[in-house]
Amino acid sequence: MELSHTQPPPLFPIGLQNYVSPHTWETRVRAITRMASQYSKPVLERSWMFAAIILTFIAPIVAYYDYIHHFDDDLEQINEDRQNQIVWQARLIALSVTVGVWIVMFLPITIWKYVGRVRVNKMIDCWAKDDVRSASSYAAIPIWKVTMPGMFMDGIILAVSFPAPSSSFELESLPPYIAPPTDAAPSYEATKRLSALQVDGKFGEIPLYSDAKEIAV
Repeated sequence: MELSHTQPPPLFPIGLQNYVSPHTWETRVRAITRMASQYSKPVLERSWMFAAIILTFIAPIVAYYDYIHHFDDDLEQINEDRQNQIVWQARLIALSVTVGVWIVMFLPITIWKYVGRVRVNKMIDCWAKDDVRSASSYAAIPIWKVTMPGMFMDGIILAVSFPAPSSSFELESLPPYIAPPTDAAPSYEATKRLSALQVDGKFGEIPLYSDAKEIAV
């Protein structure tokens, strides 16, 4: 299920009624949306990335020619080996500036995203401890999982998993983001065919076992 700070919390799923109350559901969804949205600023992220790309191209060029210009007055008096050395030093400085720009521009936003993910996971862990304390002995508790927004995105993905209900009505009423187990019992027709094979020992006129007495001609 995708959450957004611009939309109200989704309706309370019927399948969760044995695990959390509607009030708890709304409170937790709002808390997830509020905290995750603090670490998702698509407009700011696009502007920051655009500035990083511009600096990646401009800063090394400026650093390269600025270092070369320091030797303009003495360039004619410097031998060829020294000139080559100066050029390579300028290239090394330009490379260092490029790496520095990447660290300065990309490391803060990476740490910012990481801190947001850690805070949300810590909040979910606290909820899990509260559910364990409030649940009866050996009772199952729902597992909450949140996928934080990526770069240039503000969508928050919430998934809640729990043991599937036993009745077919509750299975049908589950929302699409809460999936029941995929293992299904064999159909009546499949069970009937399997029983017939076990009794007759043949598939049509072909014996299924080596010790079958009848052999098709």
